Amino acid sequence: MFDFEVKIAQNKEEIRRALRLRCEVFRIEMGGGLKQEGKAKLDSDIYDESSDHLIVIDKTKDRIVGTYRLILGSRVNKKLGFYSEKFFDIRNIKRLNNNHQILELGRSCIHKDYRYGPVINLLWNGIAKYIQDYNVRYLFGSVRLLTSKPTEVSMIFKFLKERFYAGPEFRVYTRPQTKFKGLNENVKIENPRKIFHDLPPLIKGYLRLGVLVCGLPAINPDLDSVVIFVLLDTEKIPSAYKKHYL
Repeated sequence: MFDFEVKIAQNKEEIRRALRLRCEVFRIEMGGGLKQEGKAKLDSDIYDESSDHLIVIDKTKDRIVGTYRLILGSRVNKKLGFYSEKFFDIRNIKRLNNNHQILELGRSCIHKDYRYGPVINLLWNGIAKYIQDYNVRYLFGSVRLLTSKPTEVSMIFKFLKERFYAGPEFRVYTRPQTKFKGLNENVKIENPRKIFHDLPPLIKGYLRLGVLVCGLPAINPDLDSVVIFVLLDTEKIPSAYKKHYL
């Protein structure tokens, strides 16, 4: 029988264990191009220092099995900025912070033995509490696609653009050095249902919550992958999800 706890990491050891889980998932399991911190095998960067780390603990095994990195707009390091700014010009998103609290979500991962309902639900319950505690209006971040093949990326992007594209006021733009080359916005989609079915579960979950895609895909060299920028207005979350999480 599992006994889970979801909370914000309270000390350096809990953060360290979350970073170790990220390394296990992103580098070892997925083979991403992430740096390691010596022999400790931690996925860490300078953005972690100004972040909160949401964690799910399996108390029966004293193991961290899920985590999200949270960067709050009112606490972001002004010189460093948000992680997404490494790949996108997000000035339109940062302007929202003038009147509303914004929150960047990132580095989400779940241990391979726990990728089923309870853990992802607990993570979202933790995010929901964080949203309420800090009165967050907008959530955003860059999410990873499972392919870097130009034809597949082109079909995914066209599918998303036709159904979930943000208006000009929320648009972001790829940096010159992170532009995804080979994108064909005129590609023909023959089976949109299959494209949605093959999307990563995280992206499908976000789309059901009401996220918008805000610009062209970009290259994330940290993860050796293609990412897209998404935005969620918490006031437009469907009522069924609001009732469940908020």
